[in-house]
Amino acid sequence: MNSFDIESIDDLISKITDLRRKNSLKIWFRGHADKDWDLIPMVKRKPFIGREQYLTNDFYIKAKNRMKQAPGKEDYSGWLSLMQHYGLPTRLLDWSKSPLIAAYFATSNYQDYPNKDACIWAMHPLILNSHENFGEYLYPMDRNTVIKLIIPAFKTITPTDKIIACWAVENDLRMFVQQAAFTVHDSDVPLNKLNIENMLTRFIIPSHIKQKFANDLAICGFSLSDIFPDIEKISIELRSETVSGT
Repeated sequence: MNSFDIESIDDLISKITDLRRKNSLKIWFRGHADKDWDLIPMVKRKPFIGREQYLTNDFYIKAKNRMKQAPGKEDYSGWLSLMQHYGLPTRLLDWSKSPLIAAYFATSNYQDYPNKDACIWAMHPLILNSHENFGEYLYPMDRNTVIKLIIPAFKTITPTDKIIACWAVENDLRMFVQQAAFTVHDSDVPLNKLNIENMLTRFIIPSHIKQKFANDLAICGFSLSDIFPDIEKISIELRSETVSGT
């Protein structure tokens, strides 16, 4: 895995351009506020380890009675997307086709991690799927190939110990705006620990420039209410702007 320090949005774009010249395959991006965080979904981190089926089944029981149009009982991909959407820890890891969306997630909460270098992960999803014996193809999340890795989140069956990259199929404005995609993790091994050649590149944003990076992204139109286009986020953003005086 290669790592590069970046100093600006221009520098990020330049390095991604170089990466594309070396390999013309698709690239997905993910931002982390701390460069040392592993690429592993929330449900496979403490304190949620071993609680996945409790979380998914409790959510299903409680949510289906409160929704007018809930997914079908065996629509596992639909339910898992819904759980991810509402913040339940799941086996899904969010990715974006946009490096600037990833940069927003890496730097927007710079005040919470003032001394931590952030990073943007760049991944070739086709290399992942080929390595995991799914072929050089990106499946929609509701395809049977993907569902086999989703079902163990709901039922006690033998895990596949694999990770797959797939397209989101949720019909939601937020997913569209964030240019969303997923990796589905039916494995406890972090994606960055698989040591798959040429799959991952990490662009590191030093801690001392995270605030400037976030401000530059805001100027470019990447703000909370742009990334999360719902009324609640507009209110949060306006409150924050009032407090900060911007």
